[in-house]
Amino acid sequence: MITIDDVKQISQKISLENGILDDNLSEDVSEIVYRIDVIECDDAPKIDRHIDIEYSFGDYYEVHEENPLFHFICALCSLSLAQEEEEIILYENDEE
Repeated sequence: MITIDDVKQISQKISLENGILDDNLSEDVSEIVYRIDVIECDDAPKIDRHIDIEYSFGDYYEVHEENPLFHFICALCSLSLAQEEEEIILYENDEE
């Protein structure tokens, strides 16, 4: 699982990526979840790997596989792209 210090690093990277000056969003992160969506298309299914960063105020930030932040988070958790589980909770804020 990701620690609160990891969540702070992730939040800083999201803030930099989006030009947001307030990097205190880490306090509002309620959950970080690795997800694999399989979309059936014609002959071959399309696999969409992404990480959802969910906030206590109801919004979420979706990090797609092609984003360097996705790979940073996977490295923090030692996740490989060969993961077959459709949903893995990487962080959960226990204070809520």
